Amino acid sequence: MKKWIPVWVIAFLLMPVLVTAQDKENGDDADKYAELIKDAEFHEGFFNLYTTEDKMYLEVKEENLERDFLMNFEIAQGIGASGVFGGTMLNIFEGLLVNLEKHEGKIFLVQKPSRYTAEEGSAAERAVDLTFGSSILETAKVEATDEDGKMLINVYDWFVSDLSQVSQRVERAASNGNGPGRISFDKSRSYLSSVKSFPMNTEIEAKLSFRNQGNSAPRTVPDARYIPVSVHYSIAQLPEEPMSPRLADDRIGYFMTVHKDFTSDEESFFRRYVNKWRLECANEPDAEGLCDPKEPITYYIEPTVPVEYRQVMIDAINEFDRAFEAAGFRNGIEAKMLPEGADAEDIRYATLRWNVSDQSGYGAIGPSVVDPRTGEILDADILFEANMVQGWKNFYRTNVDPTTAVNELFEMSEDEATALRNGAEMASMADEIASQGTLLRSALIARGELAPDTPVPAEYVNQAMNRVTMHEVGHTLGLRHNFRSSADTPFDKLHDKDYTMENGLASSVMEYPGINIAPPGEDQGYFYSPSVGSYDLWVISYGYTPDDDRAAEIARQAAQPGHAYGPDEDARGSGALDPNVNTYDLSSDPMQWGMQRSDLVKNIWAELPDHVLADNVPYFEVTDAFTTLFSQYARAVAPAVKYIGGQYQYRDHKGDPDARAPFINVPKERQQAALDFLIEAAFAEDAFELPVGVYEQFGANRWNHWGVNNTYRGRIDFPLHESLVSFQSSILGQLVNPSRLSRIRDGEVKFGQQNMVTIPEMFGQITNAIWSEVWSAPGDNISSLRRDLQRAYIDGMSELVTDAPNGTPADARSVARMMLQDLHDRISRRLTPPYSFDAYTEAHLREVKVRIEKTLDAGLSLEN
Repeated sequence: MKKWIPVWVIAFLLMPVLVTAQDKENGDDADKYAELIKDAEFHEGFFNLYTTEDKMYLEVKEENLERDFLMNFEIAQGIGASGVFGGTMLNIFEGLLVNLEKHEGKIFLVQKPSRYTAEEGSAAERAVDLTFGSSILETAKVEATDEDGKMLINVYDWFVSDLSQVSQRVERAASNGNGPGRISFDKSRSYLSSVKSFPMNTEIEAKLSFRNQGNSAPRTVPDARYIPVSVHYSIAQLPEEPMSPRLADDRIGYFMTVHKDFTSDEESFFRRYVNKWRLECANEPDAEGLCDPKEPITYYIEPTVPVEYRQVMIDAINEFDRAFEAAGFRNGIEAKMLPEGADAEDIRYATLRWNVSDQSGYGAIGPSVVDPRTGEILDADILFEANMVQGWKNFYRTNVDPTTAVNELFEMSEDEATALRNGAEMASMADEIASQGTLLRSALIARGELAPDTPVPAEYVNQAMNRVTMHEVGHTLGLRHNFRSSADTPFDKLHDKDYTMENGLASSVMEYPGINIAPPGEDQGYFYSPSVGSYDLWVISYGYTPDDDRAAEIARQAAQPGHAYGPDEDARGSGALDPNVNTYDLSSDPMQWGMQRSDLVKNIWAELPDHVLADNVPYFEVTDAFTTLFSQYARAVAPAVKYIGGQYQYRDHKGDPDARAPFINVPKERQQAALDFLIEAAFAEDAFELPVGVYEQFGANRWNHWGVNNTYRGRIDFPLHESLVSFQSSILGQLVNPSRLSRIRDGEVKFGQQNMVTIPEMFGQITNAIWSEVWSAPGDNISSLRRDLQRAYIDGMSELVTDAPNGTPADARSVARMMLQDLHDRISRRLTPPYSFDAYTEAHLREVKVRIEKTLDAGLSLEN
């Protein structure tokens, strides 16, 4: 009879064998772990890393799994041109919320959808989890596990890759003007260049190459076939205890972290938090209402900053002390030199750094690393471009022509709007400060206070550096641009140093101000605001006061003097309707300031060679000085356009103290004054009458090598007619912009026709001014500069009649037709013999007459 052995007995007998096999497997794995890291360099920190020549092992502990952390990308080394600049973040304010997950023997790098949230433990949270999935960015198999359960994965390919999507920037840089360039990531020419790990962050840098399959690349690339870009990856710890966020308010200008919280009572579910540093009281407030911070906000000046600017930067940072005192903190902010041995890449150090580029791309920029859960600013690295400062000192040059200066005041692409909303600077900022330095230098020479071959005073350079530093520090404190703040300073206070020290030349350092230059014979005030302004105190108080109830009360002070606010979208683009919200202007009366500034420029123009040419100075300096000052002239004149059909825009809420209506009409007399100024400055017969001797000394830049543009609009000599009519056309185009024309018609209904400069009134006055030579009998000969302007007028009016842009009111088309018909009749009468026009004028008038006839006929056929 067969005997059966119980299963448990067999299992018991085999157990030592199984345990031994398991022990052996664990031992083998531990041995493999040790073998993999035997000759590797160890980087201990937030994540432990082991690097060899072609591998990078990441040590993953069980406690690391499914624990959220932050990942950011920036360009560590760019190409110094075309938007690919070293030190610029690829995801400003949009750090990736990521974690590591383990599945099927692999580790996954997972990005979570941080914008969509719900209250923890709620039914809505389950719905959010069901709806919004995570993205798997990278994977790696577990290579080995040691006795303590630590896993080793090779993440070399995670970072020597296009994980950051920097290729999108490179594609734009390699464009030939007909869409993005054709580039591909070239792994064979890419490698890891730096690995560092600190207690709170791990920093990895990779030198990447992109193969260029086209024939276009910036000149800064040594070999256009292979475009090099270094990408810096920051992996940072998130605070264990999230910061208590401060809700944003539309009356106050902060960058925001925005969630859709599906447990919110708000109709749109949006929950908006301001981006700010964590600043908490270490003790109870004293009798003055001030407490000491547990940790002050500290900025460190990196050794790359030239010695002569270090103290200027430290003083600029310390100017914010007043703002933090208004928020309730004593010594809430401080500035130091970066300690010896400290690393700017360590997230514990917010730094100010120096950078160089071939062509100025941003001048200065203040990006931040933000906790996407709460808006807490965790780190900031402010960058300054060296050639921005070079441009301040003694060069007559500008990369912003007058036409661009005009159009930039009104136009803003969607891409630029997004970038500015996220902390970028306008591309013209650095060149504009250099251009303002040229104006100052020219004005001082004209007054006899400076010799032609002398650079601008060091006082100007230091004030400019102070202004830029405060501006960028403001960004890294969470503050958005404020282009209305200049309107808080009365025109007659611009050179009152006591007033402007207390309140600012603008009430905010987040402004893009014009340079403050006194007219001849008047005392000179500060060139730029010496300290933070009244708006800065208010906005910092709102964001940083520890008391939420106090913050809510502070927000209701929007209508109080010194609290003017208008960000990028109010200054430019379709929202540009308020004449007090501009870039590069000054004072509560931008039109009066513009009149004064344009007169200053015209007076300098009249004797320009005397102001520029010293012994052995090339004549092209006169040409460059003219074009630079022309851009300043355009900046001064263009804001007047906004008065016509303009409205003063306010963000006050119902019930705020002294609350204003959301839109208030610009009085008709101010609209008319603006139109008169524009006609005088841009369309009058003598608008650009300069002595012949000035034009004769416009020289040519004959340097001929890479990096130098030695032509003007493609010509060796200066294209005078083309430059002037281009500026005039841009002013004319902005006046007849569909949004402005529609706004005028709406204003007639909202505020009464009698309170508006109507479309017929505006068109009539412009037509009269541009065609003054033939407006009444017998008529005068027309100069070549005027003929070009008149042709531009015909082009613009004909377009309104035959092919009006989308959104143009039908009434504007009808009035344009009436203007052309009236002009046609007048020209017909002037050409009725006898007349004594010169050949140019007669030919011009005959051609215009025929063009008007064809336009009117075409317009009628379109209407039928």
